[in-house]
Amino acid sequence: MIAIALALLAAGGGGEVWATQHVQDRIAESVRRGMGLDSLPQVHVNGFPVSMQLAGKKITEADIDAAQVPATVNGRVLIIQDLAVQLHGVHQEQGGRERADDAEATATIAYEDLSAFYGVAVGRGHGDDQLEVTTRVPLLGQVSASTRIGITGPRTIGVDDVQLSENVPPAARTLLESRLERTTPLDNLPEGLAIRSVTVTDHGIVALMSGNDVDLQPRTA
Repeated sequence: MIAIALALLAAGGGGEVWATQHVQDRIAESVRRGMGLDSLPQVHVNGFPVSMQLAGKKITEADIDAAQVPATVNGRVLIIQDLAVQLHGVHQEQGGRERADDAEATATIAYEDLSAFYGVAVGRGHGDDQLEVTTRVPLLGQVSASTRIGITGPRTIGVDDVQLSENVPPAARTLLESRLERTTPLDNLPEGLAIRSVTVTDHGIVALMSGNDVDLQPRTA
């Protein structure tokens, strides 16, 4: 590999371009296959020269941007609208699996995808961790409530603390809570990442994740 790297360096810019594209394609295909994506994610390898990193069998840093990442739980599909991952110390193991020494990720889930997953209309609430949910209740019509979203496990998020107006009967609370009791999975992501925080934004909820010894093949792959 060192001889190849030296040859690429001797070839000038063309060799470095080839090395960069080779590594980016390799990582992109591993992510696409592991996460079941319909198309290749965007991958950008940082650092120079990439040919020497390739010879050393470890890429210093790589950025991944994937769209429409599916996650499935109990037959229900949740779509992660955008997934941005920064990898450090990327290396390929036997069998072609890609692993990183550590990584940080940002997963954005749009409100329309949350609404489809929970079966109620979900929108931004009045705080950094508050959502507003709306559904129709028999005899009452449209009912809205405020709820809090947070971390429920290393790779799951969920909602609790449903707040309704005082004049809404208990049956409405029961209906909303039953719709919201399922947790939101983020399992179809690189193994080793864990959720550190969840924030409500204008465009959806954003989960920040990080981890060490990260395998680009999810546990479900």
